[in-house]
Amino acid sequence: MTNAIRNGQRFKCPSCMEEMTCRQFIRVKKEWQTGDIADLDYFKLLNILTDGEFTSYDNTIENDITIMDLVGWVITQPFEFEKTLPKIIYLRGKLIDIPQDPGELSIGQNIHLRRDYMDKSQILEENIPIATAIFLQPLLDGKFHVKRAEALAKEIEQMPIHLIYPIGFFLLKRAQNFGSTSARTWNRTKTSLKQKLRRMFLLWPKLAALLSSMI
Repeated sequence: MTNAIRNGQRFKCPSCMEEMTCRQFIRVKKEWQTGDIADLDYFKLLNILTDGEFTSYDNTIENDITIMDLVGWVITQPFEFEKTLPKIIYLRGKLIDIPQDPGELSIGQNIHLRRDYMDKSQILEENIPIATAIFLQPLLDGKFHVKRAEALAKEIEQMPIHLIYPIGFFLLKRAQNFGSTSARTWNRTKTSLKQKLRRMFLLWPKLAALLSSMI
């Protein structure tokens, strides 16, 4: 963290990706990285990285230089995360073992994640905390409960993004495939039914003629 002073008050600002929380990362992706790099508001970025520490500032060259010194790393340091799942994570005072081959979420977990969150979101990344919580909550409590997962997601939002991203994004990609697989299965079912009905209608005149000859 970088220590700084504004109006006589000390504050801290993340100085690298490893010091950024999930909530800060999501806000940067959703609220700040949305246009031309030349037109981005770096004071807004500072406000995101300090969780709303500031409401205004004097638009001077000195202040602009200070702000860039604090937040410029967001531009120069690429957001690259580990692709492998961590083996353990420290959560609620416990060390939680992360299954290295977690498989699919349950149908209920997938429905909650897709219907209540992913389908309502602007960007996929904003679902990282809740996806991670839906996965980890049963490991903590023994049984899935969506309200407890929602409460856990609020805690996960304050955890470092580099720890949570590999878990959350992995689960989101799985959930996306779950939805597309379901859609493909339904389309295949509809196609199969159409083909069967078509064959039935094609056979109907022949069946009708056969029945007439038997009467």
